[in-house]
Amino acid sequence: MRVGIFGGTFNPIHLGHLIVAEEMREKLKLDKILFLLAFNPPHKRKFAPYSDRKEMVKMAIAGNPHFELSEIEKERGGKSWTVETLKDLRKLYHQEELFLIIGSDQFQELAKWRNPEELFNRAKVCVMRRAGMPIRKEIKRKFPKARILDVSQIEISGKKIREKIRKGSSVRYLLPDKVYEYILKKGLYQKEKI
Repeated sequence: MRVGIFGGTFNPIHLGHLIVAEEMREKLKLDKILFLLAFNPPHKRKFAPYSDRKEMVKMAIAGNPHFELSEIEKERGGKSWTVETLKDLRKLYHQEELFLIIGSDQFQELAKWRNPEELFNRAKVCVMRRAGMPIRKEIKRKFPKARILDVSQIEISGKKIREKIRKGSSVRYLLPDKVYEYILKKGLYQKEKI
């Protein structure tokens, strides 16, 4: 089995996440993609509560039989270091091929991650490059095993969505409807910066 690992805070999960995840599933011929919900990411400080982000991911992926939520980082606790998460996932998926799916922006910063070389021993690292987005040559040289794949240019970001919600602007067609309804019901992102 070929298993994709697509991590994030998903604060909130939006259509851009779903579109590129499905593109990567097709390009890599994956049997499933784990939406790896970050529990305590070392690089981000403020985000909606884990329980709310979990519910939004569950709603967003419910219609796709190839998408699955993973709570392995919450189960482990502590900081959400990708290299440790891959170690834990390898225990669950002994024989399966694991594909770590990251964005080109994350790839540019990979040298700053904890034990970045070890990532390549635990999974195939696949980088989603948006059309026209250059990747620095020195990063490609440092991590030559990374597989770079072009994906659609989707101009949706969690930050922009949170700002629009705070301002009372429409986010229609940026989020799954059920996720937006959940955000309104729970009052998420409406007052403080998360």
